[in-house]
Amino acid sequence: MMFPTTSRKEFFIIKPSENPVDIVQLRGEKFREIYELIRKIVKHQFQKQISNGIRGFLLHGEVGTGKTTMVKALARDISSDLYFVDGADIARGLYGQSEERISDLFNEANKKSKSIILIDDAESVFPTRDWQKGQSWHVAQNNVFFHKLDDVNSAKTIVILTTNRYDLIDKAIKDRLCSLEIPQPDTQTLIDIASSKCFELGMQSDRITKIISQNPKDYTSIRAVEKLVMQEYIKSI
Repeated sequence: MMFPTTSRKEFFIIKPSENPVDIVQLRGEKFREIYELIRKIVKHQFQKQISNGIRGFLLHGEVGTGKTTMVKALARDISSDLYFVDGADIARGLYGQSEERISDLFNEANKKSKSIILIDDAESVFPTRDWQKGQSWHVAQNNVFFHKLDDVNSAKTIVILTTNRYDLIDKAIKDRLCSLEIPQPDTQTLIDIASSKCFELGMQSDRITKIISQNPKDYTSIRAVEKLVMQEYIKSI
């Protein structure tokens, strides 16, 4: 699916009607608990016009735990535009461009009556100032982000960052956002996800269920399970 972008093509604007991720795709008891907590807070602030509430969340956890999927499902569930950007895309460019891109992102989202800003892989653009590989321009990026985040009206905009390197995220960002760890799915949840994917592809799930059950250490993430399903799908054609 092609999503409309801004003229600078630095982030996607995903409308609710264009958002393919549905709440029914969220599986796992703990995962749903975290999702419902975020949803409850965001809906409360949007509906009650709480302008100085929780401005955002920092979702952290291993690769393939469904952090991005959770945010996309939230945007569709509450009928909100989703401003989606890969942190690595912001970080690329000449000196000063990254700060401009961050400003553009917030300025565009603030024009809407309801919006969610999602910055994926946030460690690539907002690393801790203590990180030895961090550059001076990272400090400038972080400072612009702090300013924009502090000005967010939580009655109409929520900011969500995702990372699988929580240790590399600037402490000032951790202090400003509500940090929530997304756990790895248990084996039964991964089997349920695999079975659902098999159904979508018109496949029997028995063989894949058996593989996951017998090799749980090899399949600990949604991404690993989806890769297995696609491998078996190709073999079946």
